[in-house]
Amino acid sequence: MTRLHRRTTLSLLAAGTASLAGCSETADETAGPDDSDGSDDQDSTPGSDEPIDGGDLPPYASLLRETDRSSYFYGAIAFDTRIQRDDPEGGEQPTDPLLVNPVAFAQLSSFGLVQLADSPAVDAFNAHGETTDASAFVYVDGVYAITGAYERDEFTDALEAAGYDPETTAAAYAVYVDGESGEAVGVADAAFAYSYPSEDDAFDAAAAVEGTVATAAGEREPAYETDDDFARLLRAGDAEGISLGLYTPDEEFTAEDLGEDQTDADTDDLSFEFEGVEGAAGIHQQLSIRDDGATASAVVSYRDDDRVDVDRLESSFGTDADDVDAVRGGTSVEIEATYDDTVLEEE
Repeated sequence: MTRLHRRTTLSLLAAGTASLAGCSETADETAGPDDSDGSDDQDSTPGSDEPIDGGDLPPYASLLRETDRSSYFYGAIAFDTRIQRDDPEGGEQPTDPLLVNPVAFAQLSSFGLVQLADSPAVDAFNAHGETTDASAFVYVDGVYAITGAYERDEFTDALEAAGYDPETTAAAYAVYVDGESGEAVGVADAAFAYSYPSEDDAFDAAAAVEGTVATAAGEREPAYETDDDFARLLRAGDAEGISLGLYTPDEEFTAEDLGEDQTDADTDDLSFEFEGVEGAAGIHQQLSIRDDGATASAVVSYRDDDRVDVDRLESSFGTDADDVDAVRGGTSVEIEATYDDTVLEEE
């Protein structure tokens, strides 16, 4: 099976957080890949017509703004575990999407944090963001965000001193733009967000950042409040460790939808693997690393009974796991996999 070496595991986000004063020694349980030797020990559990029980919404749900895109990509990593700052080691990439997608999201997160470290906004973030209270790094459709507690007035004064121009100043949030780079920065009492111009002409960085901080401030409805299916997907998934998801308000993901590389070209190497959910309308994944191994899960939702494809999911997910179960509940399928302590073998 694929082994995720602990030195690599603990250092993916360290590369991104090293230059941020408040977050330099905190990150969540992230995963990094290395050697692979396959495992075929898989179990399938019969399902039922009853829906999968839902729990609470994840704490980052209040940042998930509405968009008009045909697919919606999000993820979060909590800042709650001390890490060592070793340089990531190279190695063979995993092929199991239950590992590939969280690792790819950790790489995307690290890239976003490195961008912030190189930005003039980092001084404002370090000086005026109460970063010791930072709770999670969140990504939602082109916008990076760090939840926490922020003094907005002091923060915006620092942004203006750094040369940022005010784009929007509302009672509960503010958005500023760097005229040279086009970087957009927004702050609300509980969230700091930022984004950059894109080659996609339809993407407006400032508008996307405003949507995120306005949603975090309660000035706009989050996406789950206007889409019950999306809310059910969020409630069914696990928010611990690394969590991420892909959702479409359309009837289903097509092969063309899922064939596009979801990662930024600058993150290099590992891209997301969502091909196994063709025909579904949403997937929420989670990965947690422990001293004695790792656990991973996914909830895949479909629009109706006829589209549910358990066989496809079983052949696509958990391929490197020691043990994997797939359980159907109504029009959703829950996949749970475990990886033994060799997944964290020391290098």
